[in-house]
This record gives sequence, structure tokens and C-alpha cells, in this order.
Amino acid sequence: MTRVVGIIQARLTSIRLKRKAVLPLAGRPVIHHLFDRALRISRLDDLVLALPEGAAHDPIAEAAAAYPQIKIVRGPDDDLVVRFLMAAEATGADALVRMWGDCPATDPNLAEGLIHAYLNTGVAWALYPNDSGYPEGVESQVIAVDALRAIDREAIDPKERENMLPFFTRQPDRFPALRIYRKPDRNHLKCLLDTEPDYRRISQIFDILYPETPYFGVKELEALAERRPELLDRNTPTMSGGIPY
Repeated sequence: MTRVVGIIQARLTSIRLKRKAVLPLAGRPVIHHLFDRALRISRLDDLVLALPEGAAHDPIAEAAAAYPQIKIVRGPDDDLVVRFLMAAEATGADALVRMWGDCPATDPNLAEGLIHAYLNTGVAWALYPNDSGYPEGVESQVIAVDALRAIDREAIDPKERENMLPFFTRQPDRFPALRIYRKPDRNHLKCLLDTEPDYRRISQIFDILYPETPYFGVKELEALAERRPELLDRNTPTMSGGIPY
């Protein structure tokens, strides 16, 4: 049976928004929301937090101490492939479900569906692409560990070792992919924590949705966007211009 392990990549040295993984969100660190959501993905056999080495990232590890069931691996800051393979080796994973520390609204149901689709198709990787039709910030990816080993052996470009997907996309016959799309297209909605304005918006989103529905997903985000488009719609004036807070 394929062993599927969740992997959360996070660090505290982002340029646009410092220390975003441990900023308070609805009374808890941002990363705790992602931990809770990842632990709700029933098909995961294990869960790993992949951090860069260095004291600058210690606060994330300290935040993870409240979750002893989550393993931690630490590797080079400039080589995500190495960190991912460290996680695979520590857990015996055949496939990794990739999640991001700046996506506290990651949808466990979407991840669950992606895992089952991946397992049923035999592809090298599966994903919700940038133009999937889903709101930005709820998605995940599944990557075969054997495909990661190929990157580790062959990739020289640091961009391919950090992003991985360019390595796969330039070799589609060797690394077949499953891309999931949906209609209606809600790709213009954003719940990704990247900048200070994002943080203000996401704080409001969580203040509204989290108390009643802690694990809110796409359905709740889209309903909120109908009522409060300035919080999610990148095409509204508050998304493209100044933030009136």
C-alpha cells in the first residue's frame, strides 16, 4: 500500500511579510491552523514539518511543540528537495502531500480528493494549478518520492530545486501529471498570506468564519466573498489599491 505523508514547508525569512508563519490569527499562530487542517486529512499516514536550519526558524519549531504527532526535519534553506527527501526518509513515504506555511486556509477536503485521484491514476505528481478555478491559498500538491529523487540526482538549477514543478513540466512524458480544474472559476479569490495587506484581510476572514466553522473551506470562502468581496476578490479596489483599515 502506498504510504502517503503530508509535508508542510515553512520558514521565517520571507521578504514581503516577516515571521508570517507565527503571526497571531484568530488567537493562535498561523501555522497552528495549518497543522489542524493537515491532521484532518484522513489518508495521511504521517505528517512532517520541513524547516530550514538556523536559529531564525526556531520559533516555528517551538510552535510545533504543541503537536507532538508532527515530526520535524531541518535542512538547507536553499534546497527544498533535500528537505523533502529528508522527510520521506524519516517516514518511509512513497508520496508527499505538499502544503505551505502561508496557506492557513488549506482545504483538507481538497487535499483528500487530490490524494485519491493521484493514487487512482499512477501519475508522478498531481496538483491544483494556478488557473484551477479554486480560490488561491486552499490548494495542495502530491508528489511521488521517486520523482523527487530524480530531481535530486539531476537538477542543477536552484529554481528547480526550490520550486520542483519546472523540472516536471519540461519532461511531461517522463513525469505525467494530473491537473484538477473546476467550474465556476473562482481563481480571482485569494486567501494566501503573502503581504501585510493579505494579513489584515485574512485576519478578518478568520475572525468571521473561524468561530462558527473552524475548518471552513471553499464553500464558506466563496459565500463570504459574495457578502464581503473586498476581503477575497483581487479585482476589487481594496485588493488592487489601498486598504481602508
